[in-house]
Amino acid sequence: RFGVNDSFDPQQNIFAGALYLKILLKEFRSNELALAAYNAGEGAVRRYKNTIPPYPETQKYVSKVLSFYKYYQRNL
Repeated sequence: RFGVNDSFDPQQNIFAGALYLKILLKEFRSNELALAAYNAGEGAVRRYKNTIPPYPETQKYVSKVLSFYKYYQRNL
């Protein structure tokens, strides 16, 4: 989907991940929903009517990433 030939190549991996997150942010217009879609898949977020799916892993992932995001916003 994003032209990655070697997922173990850090440059390809980071570029593709950032591009995918950009697309998800544009589609879902919410950091929380974009992160949920990144973790659980776009279809899962749509299936649960644009809410964070009730998957413990996804809920923890969204919370953890947002905590890091807020921390680095304050401390950089």
